Amino acid sequence: MSRWSLTALICMLTAQLSAFGVAKGRYNEAELLQQTAAMPVKVFSLKGYSPSEAPSFPGRVEAGDSAQLAFRVPGQLQALRVRMGDRVQAGTVLAELDPTDYHLNLDARQAEFDLAQLEAKRARALYTQKLISEDQYDTAQTLLATSGAKLEQAREQLSFCKLTAPFGGSIAFTYAMPSEVVGPQQPIINLQDTSTLDIHFNLPARYQHLLEEEEKAVFSVTFELMPGVPLESSYKEVGMQPDPDTNSYPITLLVQSPANFSARPGMPVNVRLHHSSLLKTRWVIPEDALFDRSDGSANVWRIEPATMTITRTPVELDDSGALRAGLNPGDRIVAAGIDRLREGQRVQPWVREEGL
Repeated sequence: MSRWSLTALICMLTAQLSAFGVAKGRYNEAELLQQTAAMPVKVFSLKGYSPSEAPSFPGRVEAGDSAQLAFRVPGQLQALRVRMGDRVQAGTVLAELDPTDYHLNLDARQAEFDLAQLEAKRARALYTQKLISEDQYDTAQTLLATSGAKLEQAREQLSFCKLTAPFGGSIAFTYAMPSEVVGPQQPIINLQDTSTLDIHFNLPARYQHLLEEEEKAVFSVTFELMPGVPLESSYKEVGMQPDPDTNSYPITLLVQSPANFSARPGMPVNVRLHHSSLLKTRWVIPEDALFDRSDGSANVWRIEPATMTITRTPVELDDSGALRAGLNPGDRIVAAGIDRLREGQRVQPWVREEGL
């Protein structure tokens, strides 16, 4: 082989070796980059309820007692002594009818009664002397009793000209104005007792059993306009017929109205459910998160929160796939794509992009 041919061969081999080295370096660099880049994965969190994270439901406020007040007799409204929003005590006069006609009726019934009383007294004396028959005596006594009943009725009708508050509360609405002629049982005033409040909300069916256990669920109520101040409540009514649309059960609670807050019917509230069983969460591990599964055991990729790397972690499961041991509340595991991962690999939670 000539000197020039040997030189050319050496140059060609050198070039090939250099190219191979560059390619290998690039391959190692790509592999290293792949090892250090965080793999997006779907994450399953083992999260349990804490007292501050208990299930909550929207509710609304209703007055504890509410009454539509009306006169029992017709007449012309002479005075309306309250306005909407006024607070009144039990027995307070709220409105009055013009009593003129009822005074006249009372005077007439009083005169009839006085006459019947006189006739009955005279008949008793004559009957004692055997000067009138027994039928005449009985008739006089009957007229006295009838006129007495009519007199009592007239007195009651006169008393009905005043509308009084049956309980303390607030005037929610007025339906009539002075000088207006109103009929019997026509609503005049809506009175609401806001010292105790009814809280209405719907409880999902999955929590219904907590109302029937020996240790019953308890509820706290927070006003949206007074956050961070939970109020204790008690049961008033528990509906046993679910709503056909939402399959939830209507619940009514009782709470005492806050002293430093003017609670009004219709205000929104947040009702929070408390029960000890909710603090003992039962986790069912997703099937796609398990690998190397055998009888009652399997492995999962647990995410180390500090480094966001994954670690193979053995777990114990029951027959339904619920976790028995191996993980703790707050742990996070990879929920899908486990066959693409390896020990110590960095991952990041996969966030679904908007619109996908």
